[in-house]
This record gives sequence, structure tokens and C-alpha cells, in this order.
Amino acid sequence: MKILAFDTSNKPLSVALVEDGKTLAHIESTEKKTHSITLLPDIQKSLKESNLSVDDIDMIAVADGPGSYTGVRIAVTVAKTLAFTLNKPLVGISSLELLAANGDEGMFIVPLMDARNDNAFAGVYQKKQGKIVNIVEDHHTSMDKLLDLLQKYDEDKLEFINATQNLTDLIREHSHAKIITSEDSLPDATKLAKLAEHTEPVKDIDNFIPTYLRLTQAEHDWYEKGNKDDGNVSYVEEV
Repeated sequence: MKILAFDTSNKPLSVALVEDGKTLAHIESTEKKTHSITLLPDIQKSLKESNLSVDDIDMIAVADGPGSYTGVRIAVTVAKTLAFTLNKPLVGISSLELLAANGDEGMFIVPLMDARNDNAFAGVYQKKQGKIVNIVEDHHTSMDKLLDLLQKYDEDKLEFINATQNLTDLIREHSHAKIITSEDSLPDATKLAKLAEHTEPVKDIDNFIPTYLRLTQAEHDWYEKGNKDDGNVSYVEEV
């Protein structure tokens, strides 16, 4: 099976073409350009390197959030468009689960995305016999609450993934657990393709949406003004 996988939910962009576990093309970019500009050209470049046309793809896999609002929307929109146009199955994978793929077997893996103001998107995972198992659902939380939640785990078995300098400093105030920084735990689209092989495709591509885990600032402001999503007028319809 030929899988086109990509992730733009984080600062780095990762695109891969994988066939039956073998990497045909893999492009990673940390250039300071918007993913909306680079994603499609990188997909085209991956196809060219693999000597494939887009029609040869059997499945589309995308990291569907949480993460950068704009980045997640770009990836999901491109994935939906390709899957619908080509009539191919689409698989969405948590961006945190993808980061957890960088963790070690036997550890309680805590993938992080810095959500600013000492907050983070986080979950808890374990690798078991090559599979990644979710133990604590992905959620948006303060680091204080997260570290309190993690007290029930053996500190020597905790492994934080994708910690920015600020998150690293906050963790170190309370724990000596293993930390893998953002620079050493970049999201990898080849691992995304591997995860997609064992994940059920999306049943309704039209209604497939990004996983944000918190309101955007615009939505927050809309609700603060007294608006309600009551089934008659929603934030999206209003905008």
C-alpha cells in the first residue's frame, strides 16, 4: 500500500511517501515559510522522487491536531481535498500520538505542544509491542495541572516529548523525568504513515475536522459577547 502522509501541525513540515513500510520519499522543512506555500510543492516533489503520480496513492494520512490552528487547518484541508478528489481513504492521526512515536518502549510517554502562558496540549501514551496506546486522552491543560496528574506515575518511567525551553524549565521545577526537547523530537511523516496502517479510515470525509482541543481566540471572543451555538446560529455560520 502506498501512503502519502504529511504533518503541518507543528513548526516543522514533514511529508513522506511510504509503500508497505518502505520509505520512498521523505521531506522535512524547518524553513520560516508558511506551510500553505510549501506543502503542495513538497507533496509534488515527493511524488516525483518516488516516480509516482498522485493517482498511484492508495491512502492519505494526516496529523489532524492539536497544534497550530492555521497549520492544522492547512493539512486537513489538503488531505480532505486529495482524498475526496482521488476517492482514496483518509486517516487522521493525533499530532500528539505522532510525537509519542518518538518515545521509548516501556516508558509513560508525555507528548507536549506548547500552548503558551505555561499551558500545553498533552496526553499520555505507551508503546506496547510496536503499537502506541493512549492512556490519558489528549487535552489542553496548565503545566501545573499536568504535573500534578503525572505524580501517580513512577518518575523514572516518565518521558516528556517535544518540550520547548519554557516547558522544560517548568518540568524541571517539579521533576527529574526524562525530557526530549523540540529540536530532538521532530514529527516524522514516515512514522505517521506507519500509524495510519493500523488505524481505521475516516468514515465521513466531508465532516472530518481538525482537533483543536480549545477555542480559537475569535471563537472565545464571540462567545464572550453572549453568542451561543444553539443549533440555529453557530460561530462558523455567523463568520
